[in-house]
Amino acid sequence: MFDMIPFTSREYTPSKIWDPFQEFFGTVAHAAATDIRESDEAFTIETELPGFDKDELSVNMKEGVLTVRAEHKTDEKSDEEGFIRRERSRETVERRFEVSGVDATAITAQYVNGVLKLTLPKLPEVVPQQHQIQIQ
Repeated sequence: MFDMIPFTSREYTPSKIWDPFQEFFGTVAHAAATDIRESDEAFTIETELPGFDKDELSVNMKEGVLTVRAEHKTDEKSDEEGFIRRERSRETVERRFEVSGVDATAITAQYVNGVLKLTLPKLPEVVPQQHQIQIQ
């Protein structure tokens, strides 16, 4: 009914060439931490996206897949300021969730203190109707 698609992405600039600092310190890429709760009326998704502005976020629903994307870009001119290692200049984080049984037109989103909270109202449960068929 509600499954996470195992897809995360983080991109860094400058180019993805060999980086001795990366090799020594290890990778810093990680998925945005997400909590998912269910109530009788709705699902609630809370995703941590610290450091992103509200206008850098997008939430889309297409063919039963909810996509949360955050893209952060800084001014490329600041590369000339003597950085030894730069991991925050350009960053993209994306999480996808396969959802069904939700009212896509009634999904709401709030972004407060680096946490994106999505509320996905459930569709009413469809109860199959039973009809008596007369035998002739």
